[in-house]
Amino acid sequence: MTSQTAAGAVQAAPAASRPGTLLAAIVVAVAGGLATVVNGILMTTGGDDLAIDILASALGEPAESIRAAGADFVVTEVADTLSSRGAMALAFGGGLLVFGLLLARAAMWARVLVTVFALATVLIAGRVATDDGTGTLIALGFAGVLCALVAIVLTWLPANGRYGKALKNAR
Repeated sequence: MTSQTAAGAVQAAPAASRPGTLLAAIVVAVAGGLATVVNGILMTTGGDDLAIDILASALGEPAESIRAAGADFVVTEVADTLSSRGAMALAFGGGLLVFGLLLARAAMWARVLVTVFALATVLIAGRVATDDGTGTLIALGFAGVLCALVAIVLTWLPANGRYGKALKNAR
């Protein structure tokens, strides 16, 4: 958009200023994505050792007794479950991270995708946070849930929509 001054010079219309709520949405979405990605990495790479630690804490037994009991089948099942959850956490947390970063122009498609991946992150991170696990897994799960929920709310605040619309109309 341009305007003409009394002297005949053409001036560009002032650019819309980025609202603070958009920056907050980006930061929170990236933080939630990072927490979930780190959780996914821990679960995917933890293997049998992480499975034994989780079984030991769930049963109230020392880890050595789980190893000595020869419960290889159970340990393998728990490790497979952790690996599957880790892969889902990597996928959904990674999506939230990427689309959170792409939210800078507050485009409608970016806000929709942040919402979709944030909801998926709430589901997987919530499952990890409420299940038996190490303190790190549980803390990262709660951080992922909290950040994803806040990101959804911040993403859809009216100021962000107005900013995105102003940038779209300025093209």
